[in-house]
Amino acid sequence: MLTLRPLRWPEDREPLLALDTSFTTDRVYRVVASGLSFALEATPVAPSLRKVYDLSGEVDGLPGFERVIIAEVGGELAGMAALKYEAWNRRAVLWHLYIGPAHRGRGVGRALVDAAVAAARQFPARCLWLETQSVNYGAIQFYQRVGFRCCGLDTTLYDLGGAAEEAAVFFARPLP
Repeated sequence: MLTLRPLRWPEDREPLLALDTSFTTDRVYRVVASGLSFALEATPVAPSLRKVYDLSGEVDGLPGFERVIIAEVGGELAGMAALKYEAWNRRAVLWHLYIGPAHRGRGVGRALVDAAVAAARQFPARCLWLETQSVNYGAIQFYQRVGFRCCGLDTTLYDLGGAAEEAAVFFARPLP
């Protein structure tokens, strides 16, 4: 059974550090630029790309977020979402959304996004905004399914030292 609850600090620290934040994909989005236009083009990759998000430098900052939502399934940490509110433009920012691999595709991500939307409305935010990477094909597909729309990108955000192309892709979900 899925349970959502607020962050319990410091009890949640170790389970969060143990959360598997990796993903593997055989498709990425490549940025195609033409004049003042950009497009994201789904492109197969071989071998598959695997990426791990290291939370070790992030977890200790979570108590400073306006809202951190923990998802548990059967008492086990299954995922988390962390939000900050930017009052100057009334935007809630979804800084972190991670679901453990065993819990993906089972409604945990959707439940966390729904809880993040509810929290953002209480701030009161006009939209929920996030950034993901063009190589995170699954995340981009997911965000579109739960009501986010692409609102921009940055091809210079990441310094990958000659690694595969990776751009920051920004999404927003209006909160009427």
